[in-house]
Amino acid sequence: MAKLVAVCRDETDFAFERRQIPLNIEDALTMVMEIPETVISTREVNEYEVQSFQKRFQCLSADDLAVATMVRQKDVLSFLSHSVPCVGCRRSIERLYNQLVESGQPALEPLIITNSGVLTMDSSFLKDPKLVYALFYKHGSRLSEMVESIPKSRRNRRCPLHSLETHKSRPSGSWIDVWDLLSQECRDEVTLIDSDALLDTLEKLPQKTYRFCSECKLKVLRAYSILVGDLDGPSEKGCFATLYDGPKSCPQERHVHVLCDTGYIAHLIGWAEPELAEGRRERHAKTLDIAQEEVLTCLSIHLWERLHRLCQKLRAEEQTWQMLFYLGVAVEEKQGISRLEQVVEEISEAERAKELRREQKRLEKKARRKEKCKCGTHLTISTANNELQTEETAKNEEELEEEEVCTNEIVEETGEMNGRGDSCEDDEDDGEWRFTVQL
Repeated sequence: MAKLVAVCRDETDFAFERRQIPLNIEDALTMVMEIPETVISTREVNEYEVQSFQKRFQCLSADDLAVATMVRQKDVLSFLSHSVPCVGCRRSIERLYNQLVESGQPALEPLIITNSGVLTMDSSFLKDPKLVYALFYKHGSRLSEMVESIPKSRRNRRCPLHSLETHKSRPSGSWIDVWDLLSQECRDEVTLIDSDALLDTLEKLPQKTYRFCSECKLKVLRAYSILVGDLDGPSEKGCFATLYDGPKSCPQERHVHVLCDTGYIAHLIGWAEPELAEGRRERHAKTLDIAQEEVLTCLSIHLWERLHRLCQKLRAEEQTWQMLFYLGVAVEEKQGISRLEQVVEEISEAERAKELRREQKRLEKKARRKEKCKCGTHLTISTANNELQTEETAKNEEELEEEEVCTNEIVEETGEMNGRGDSCEDDEDDGEWRFTVQL
């Protein structure tokens, strides 16, 4: 449960830590409420689903993740109006949301509300996809579960913390629950009673629970003056100083210090239990010591009402914080994850388009290589044909040359033989014998 850890004198100067927000108790009293850490564990998640989510998650850059997890304030409040039926809870959530927008306090970590009202997530948290998965898929449904578990009025759908019937009830034992949640500084502040506020209680309380006659009322006011230090108790006849041993007055500061001891507080509030339980009746304070007891009774009721009011505010503010946190997670799951999936799908489409273009380029290159191979084959065949033609031409030329050589040889032989015939005729003429060559 949330605790009250400090007294906040000035919200602008106070150094709030993570998961701390101011809680206004009274007009002049503000304390610091600290929310316990939300345990985000990955122990009970489905490992296969986590791996599938992680694959999609790793497709995104840090900028893509930041953009995908941004949700506008009006979208958050629109989701709020449909998911939370109690009007008191809705108003409290809107008030806390606007308060965090103005202050910039890191009260919802790992969720962050920027000064422009945008709900997003801490960048360091987004680096771990398992934690992101656990946050969305384990805490995303907590808002609806929480809303369903809170009892609501049939008449106006209000929760108990925002119902008038709850504020009318006065269980005296509830103070100890909040007392255990207070730091020592907060306890000291709670038991510091303003004298004027105590006087207001003293004047109003008899009108609610009991009434004094005029004579008794004067004695009660006199006993009050002794308590706050306006009158000297020992000098007053019939005054028992020991009755005021617990509370100590500061006349200059106009307040009363009640002994900050759990046992004494229990004794003091136990003194007032009959008055809290009984209805309106007539009371008498004929003597000053009885009037002192009446003042102590009034002091105990004033202290109990303060603790009761503090308890109500603490519980209501803690419920408001929880609803706002789970509301943010639910909105992130519904819109942020949808955008994340959309971005992943767009990236996947782009990757598929790139892969398709690469495949087309590979096919084109392959086709060009095949075309080159075909052209090379035609060139080889043409070259071979040319070579064959060249060889045939060379052979023909060689054959022609051989034929020419043969022809020339024959011609030469013929010429030689013709020359020999002429010489034989000359010899015949000379030797009177004739030689005929027949070709």
